[in-house]
Amino acid sequence: MAIVLGLTGSIATGKSTVSQYLKELGFPVIDADIVARKIVAPGQPVTQRLRQTFGNQIFEGDVLNRKKLGNLVFSDSEALKKLNELMQPAIRVGIEFQIRTLKKGSDNLIVLDAPLLLEQGYQSLVDQIMVVTSSSAVQLERLKQRDGLSDKEARQRVLSQWSQKKKIEMADIVIDNGRSIEETHRQVLKWLDNRKLR
Repeated sequence: MAIVLGLTGSIATGKSTVSQYLKELGFPVIDADIVARKIVAPGQPVTQRLRQTFGNQIFEGDVLNRKKLGNLVFSDSEALKKLNELMQPAIRVGIEFQIRTLKKGSDNLIVLDAPLLLEQGYQSLVDQIMVVTSSSAVQLERLKQRDGLSDKEARQRVLSQWSQKKKIEMADIVIDNGRSIEETHRQVLKWLDNRKLR
């Protein structure tokens, strides 16, 4: 029977580093961000609802401009709440479908990589929760560099999510990604070996 691992972490703590490593080790990874991108492709029902809710300002023609949408919702908690109400039911359906499909062909480990795993209640879909963490200073610096944000914008994005502390309290496994990539990989391998998953 396959184990479903819920992989999460606060923005820019390095969840993608762990996700990519698990993929390289051969485990199937369901990426909630990819599911989210598919449901906002041109012509999709969710895309039309986004236009009705937020207007044409977040679109370039038929294509959703994710950066403009991000700037809008991360500075307005009410807009973020509306966005999640529009997107999350469709994302959940897509994730549940992929888990069911992968479970038919796997008896090892399936990874659900989801930034909002805990906020959206996806813990009911997984057997174990792995939270990737780093220090707040490292997190802010990575976020500013990665997304070209000002200090204020980066802090707004961090504050729009649950704190790392709250996520750690709900974790079965915590991976500290504040040091080298090799050290992060070592922690992941130790967990896999303890669970006899490789």
